[in-house]
Amino acid sequence: MKSMVFLVLCLLSGNLLYGQASYTLGECIQQALHANVDIKRQQVKLDKQAIRVETEKYSRLPDLNLNGTQQFDFGRSLNRDNTYTDVNSQTSSFSLTTEVGLFSGFKTMHSIARQKLELKINRELLEKVRNDITLQVTICYYQILLDKEIAAIADEQIILTREQEEMTRVLATHGKVAESQVLTVKAQLANDELASVKAANTLRLSMINLLQLLELRDTAGFDIVPVALDTLMPLAVSPDEIFAVSEQIMPEIKSARTAVESSQSAIRIAKAGYYPSLALAAKISSGYYHNNDNNPPLDIQFKNNMQQTVYLTLRIPLFNRMTTRNAVRTAQKEREDSRLAADNALKTLYKEIQKTWYDALSAHERYESTRHSVAANSEALRYAKEKYQAGKSTVYEYNEAKMKLANSRSEQAQARYEFALRKKILDFYADQSIR
Repeated sequence: MKSMVFLVLCLLSGNLLYGQASYTLGECIQQALHANVDIKRQQVKLDKQAIRVETEKYSRLPDLNLNGTQQFDFGRSLNRDNTYTDVNSQTSSFSLTTEVGLFSGFKTMHSIARQKLELKINRELLEKVRNDITLQVTICYYQILLDKEIAAIADEQIILTREQEEMTRVLATHGKVAESQVLTVKAQLANDELASVKAANTLRLSMINLLQLLELRDTAGFDIVPVALDTLMPLAVSPDEIFAVSEQIMPEIKSARTAVESSQSAIRIAKAGYYPSLALAAKISSGYYHNNDNNPPLDIQFKNNMQQTVYLTLRIPLFNRMTTRNAVRTAQKEREDSRLAADNALKTLYKEIQKTWYDALSAHERYESTRHSVAANSEALRYAKEKYQAGKSTVYEYNEAKMKLANSRSEQAQARYEFALRKKILDFYADQSIR
């Protein structure tokens, strides 16, 4: 009984820990890679292609078939002596056949090679899906971190406005400001609370987006661990340097290049149709004949009717309505298309790296600019607060100084997290890992 109670408590505590789990970026990525349906589907495609490779390899083996026929004749028919009789009869025949291809223009060899290349392509496509999910999770993760900071800034605005409301009441009591300014501050407080609600909703939606990527339904207590942002140093490498490394390791480039090789194998397969084909076959057959006359026993007939046959089949293509010729031309066009696709994949990768690099550069420049803006607006707010407390400025001037500081802090947060995210993506392009 005690052991059962202990087990229940352990399960309950485990559920509570799960419900209150805070995920690191690495844990989020691992969860998504484990649960994502697109990854599982691509794995199924990879497994199917592995079966195709195995099937193609086995096609070199001879086949073996057992055939049987039971025939009933009524009325006038040929007997086993090859004469016509008016006697009902039945014939049983059996055969064991085998055939193996000896030469088919190297079609089987090229087919196996192509299926292996297709298997390699599927492996790279699986890695591409994993990379896409990794980047999606990383983007969502950093978006949540940014939304959290924006929500915190909005909450701080409420605190400042409430302090302002209290100051305004005191000033109005002493006749330093009009009573209408108290109402103005109340209106500002309502606006700040609305902005806080919007920021909280934005954060909630970002959380849901991440949860959906992780395939998690339990949202209670879900949270993420803050990321320690590196010092926002300028980018040390150029887009060309990153691209030079990335084009060698990114799976979409590898799969595109392998697709060119596969299309070349397809041409060889199509050209095999120009060559003769040669097959070796063997057959063992026997039969049993029965009518109303005296019939030898089954075993005697099987022994006497036994026949062994070995034969070669040669097929020389002379004219097949241009089928082979057009198959070769089609395969050549597919090779041309795959080469263009490979070139386009390289261009797309370079554009992505270049855009990410310049986005990071722009974010770093904005961050440097907002650092000075935050410092200046903080000092301006301090000065505006002193003037407001002394009754030497209006509520509008104080609100303007407060909003400028909030806006500059929000812009600084956006620039900081965007730079950190873009830099992490650039690192991913360079070594295919998110640290």
